[in-house]
Amino acid sequence: MLHSCGLTTATGAPDPTIADRLAIALPFSVMLVVLGSFAFEVLRGRRARSRHRAVLDMVGRRSPDLCATVLAHDLPAAYCLPGYKPRVVVSQGALRLLSAGQLDAVLEHERSHVAGRHHLAMAAMQAFARVFRRLPLAHHAKEQTSVLLEMIADDRALRSQSRDVLATAMYEMAAAKAAPAGAFAVSGPSAVVRLRRVLTPQRRPHVALRGSVAAAAAVVPVIPLLFSCVPTIG
Repeated sequence: MLHSCGLTTATGAPDPTIADRLAIALPFSVMLVVLGSFAFEVLRGRRARSRHRAVLDMVGRRSPDLCATVLAHDLPAAYCLPGYKPRVVVSQGALRLLSAGQLDAVLEHERSHVAGRHHLAMAAMQAFARVFRRLPLAHHAKEQTSVLLEMIADDRALRSQSRDVLATAMYEMAAAKAAPAGAFAVSGPSAVVRLRRVLTPQRRPHVALRGSVAAAAAVVPVIPLLFSCVPTIG
């Protein structure tokens, strides 16, 4: 980078030294490890969902009206299996418990996970947490990513239903059993935080603020290059 900015005295390309090789090899190695861990998480999640999908084919009933698989289970439950051959699953208990509007909100929530390919974002954060397991930031990022993905799905459900309808649906589904591995469920440990958020109307940020954040995100990666080239620009 310094050579490209003209801060070196050599006229040709600098000779690679041990430090130069390490400066390239170490970040590249870390990137390969993270990508390998990401591929592992994606394949592991896909295998878990495939096994559960095979069980659903035997015990579930496909409902064309709901575009979902219905399970004969008394407890209210709703979750989705994203990725290859996605499925939205709802139990008979949830169908008896929820009103038409509440059921629509729950199903829209699950469809959002499928359409947004949220399993890939979670796999990326799980890979990051696996590689940097000693960093508190890695575990915090994985937990917060899960919460944010659920909030995104909540926002999708609010496009078709009111806040009160979604909030009551989340409250009714609070007793739902845990989702299987690799699945997303409308209930969960973040339900209380999300319920408070749904019941509290949020103002959309001003377009100037959103533009400023986008511009900052684009500029930050090139700040080191700009600082390195300032002397030559002057």
